[in-house]
Amino acid sequence: MNLYLKPLIVSLLIIPFFISCQKEKPAEYTLDGMVQGSYYHIVYYATQTQNKTIKQDITNIFSQIDKSVSLWHKESIINQINDNKNPTLDTIFIECFNKSQEISALTLGNLDCTIGALVEKYGFAAKNREPITQTQIDSLLKYVGFKNLRIENQKLIKKYPQTKIDFNAIAQGYTTDKISEYLLSQNIESFIVDVGGEVRANGKKENGNLWRCAIEQPSDSIDSERKYNTYLELKNNSIVTSGNYRKYYIDESGTRKSHTISPFNGKSVDHSLLSASVVAQNATLADGLATAFMVMGLEKTKEFLRKHPPLKAHLIYWENNQFQTYTTENLKPEIKSLD
Repeated sequence: MNLYLKPLIVSLLIIPFFISCQKEKPAEYTLDGMVQGSYYHIVYYATQTQNKTIKQDITNIFSQIDKSVSLWHKESIINQINDNKNPTLDTIFIECFNKSQEISALTLGNLDCTIGALVEKYGFAAKNREPITQTQIDSLLKYVGFKNLRIENQKLIKKYPQTKIDFNAIAQGYTTDKISEYLLSQNIESFIVDVGGEVRANGKKENGNLWRCAIEQPSDSIDSERKYNTYLELKNNSIVTSGNYRKYYIDESGTRKSHTISPFNGKSVDHSLLSASVVAQNATLADGLATAFMVMGLEKTKEFLRKHPPLKAHLIYWENNQFQTYTTENLKPEIKSLD
């Protein structure tokens, strides 16, 4: 071998080794803000190179979802549909629709995206709320029914033009999933995504511990300080809690009106179940089931869970003048006390 080539060969062998030693180490990044009428909190581990476009990409995901299924976005696809303008559906709307229909079928209609007109009439977002009458409830109830919708050639077909759609029962869970899937597509495998309380986590923190999520203890009023008695560690899965103890109003007769509306009788639900936490592989499913359980109430939810043993849930209810809990057997080992 030509002796003059030896240093070159040695240097070529050293360079890849040197580069591998200089490989970027992931750092912790946090994103916080307001979206969809609530907050978002995202923590992830990424290299500096990976992180260059993540914030903007996630902002774009929020924007795309708003333009499709947000009732707060005037020109969103869902608002166009509710105004009977017959827009062409995008992938986001179709995915939300299909997921909603699947959960509706699974829960025998206790989750139903066609209650939009009823929710609107109850006026939870209205500044000047008007009382809703039984006559009005009955007139709107006949347009409720998830089986009265279908998609054909990227168009939504409604049996009744008066039917209005509301995806709020799964929208934040869906958003959590889309951001999680985006992070995984960027080879970011350690993160926790929380959009309005709909949480999904993957991997572990830098110290090797799993991501933790606390379960809020129901409160007496909207403005009460948030308290937490229990938590669980997420193992590449999601947890969503739905409750009636913060989202309600008191009507002119002094009756407490929950934001959870029954698709069967059109009334604001009134039962002992205060919150339902569901653990599932994805936040969309957990979100939809938690809402459905709040419609079902305690006993029907317990019966449903017995018929579907793979599901994991933690229920908090009021009985004998105190808080009580019901936890599925498969979740009990994961629920831990904060005391």
